Amino acid sequence: MMLSIGCPAHRPEMSRDREVPAPPLVPGVVAAMNTAGYWIGRHPDSDRVVMTAAQIAAFNDRIEVRDRSVTDLVGFDAGVESEKLKNDLGDCFSAIRGHGYYLASGRQPDEPWWRSLEDNLNQAAIEGRVQVRFGLVTGFCDHRILPTTEGLYRENLDLNFDRLQDSTLDVGAPVAVLHRSKDGLWLYVVGETMRGWVAAENVALCEREAMRIYIRAQKFAVVTAAKADLYADENLRVFLVRAQMGTRLPVTRDDNPLTLAVLVPNRGGDGECTLTTAFVQRTEASPGYLPYTPRTILTQAFKLLHTPYGWGGLFGEQDCSRFIQEVFATVGLILPRNSSEQARVGRSIYSDPQAGHAQERLTALRQDAVPALTVACMNGHIMLFLGFVDGRPYVIHDLWGYAVDESTTAIVNRVAVTPLDLGNGSSGTLLDRVNALRVFDAPSQSDR
Repeated sequence: MMLSIGCPAHRPEMSRDREVPAPPLVPGVVAAMNTAGYWIGRHPDSDRVVMTAAQIAAFNDRIEVRDRSVTDLVGFDAGVESEKLKNDLGDCFSAIRGHGYYLASGRQPDEPWWRSLEDNLNQAAIEGRVQVRFGLVTGFCDHRILPTTEGLYRENLDLNFDRLQDSTLDVGAPVAVLHRSKDGLWLYVVGETMRGWVAAENVALCEREAMRIYIRAQKFAVVTAAKADLYADENLRVFLVRAQMGTRLPVTRDDNPLTLAVLVPNRGGDGECTLTTAFVQRTEASPGYLPYTPRTILTQAFKLLHTPYGWGGLFGEQDCSRFIQEVFATVGLILPRNSSEQARVGRSIYSDPQAGHAQERLTALRQDAVPALTVACMNGHIMLFLGFVDGRPYVIHDLWGYAVDESTTAIVNRVAVTPLDLGNGSSGTLLDRVNALRVFDAPSQSDR
């Protein structure tokens, strides 16, 4: 399968003239709502198995084949046309340069800065049909739009939003390696749900078959903690690496009631991959996927409650779409990375691109939404529907902030429970801006 290697689109965000901290409890929320149990207790059927393993596999296949927002790296093309790759790298560079971004120092990059970065793209070295290599990520790392650790920011110099940060990759993540930067420090790669530059030191190169065996191991563990610690020894004293929720790792031993032995990739001196055994507590990982039930999704979502917001994974955290991605990964769903792509998968129960029409959205939520399985989507944001309390719809989501009035934003900067009618700016409430409601369950015949 060949993936278009273009420049990823960023999610839009609200304008902010004045920022104030949001209260610990967002308006409309009471303390009891900040537990999974509160919502499990209100759910009409919290332990119903939503999809079997076979149905989940079919769900994932539909995303890959129909939506093309998830890439099967095992079936990735062995070669990429050089002109296509060069053009895509150049187009992405030009798009970023054209935005007028600023460096953290407060100045705009000068011409030598841009020339040096463009030269590091190493387009001159791309000739003929590029042979694709494969690799496994050795530890949590950033995925960058251009090969630099320097950030680019809008004029307000809000360092929480680095426009070159697009996503992150976790330990064991597979990648197809297409190109190397001129300085040798960066690799241009395609992952299952991303494409861009990662530091070469974080990728262990291997053959396609070795990657296939690793990522499709029949015996595996999935991380269920918000962040799990992996250790080099069974006594859990020598820290090795961390793994985020939803990370899948091959299991080599499961006879210890307290730990699981898993395989993690290492990068040798020649850049090639070797595998080593690591140990993770059973309280932080599950042998195999968790059952896909509303209880599971709610439990996992609330493990991330109050974790900081991280645009594109900045600061080692997650943004709104990565939050959704991680929670559902624990049951085996492989969702696209960005909210706009997530808004196209699953079963549609409402779609209207126009703002307003809040009553129509409320009706769709009441009649067709399933708490814990339904996502509410808007331009640049996605939320997990929890249910109704006293006629008000509630969601849990990873959000930066909400409009208090026309010029003021309350900064939440974390995963939080909020009412869906939150907000009072020129764009209306969150509910006013919802343009799609999707349910992640087995499709009806009309959805196939």
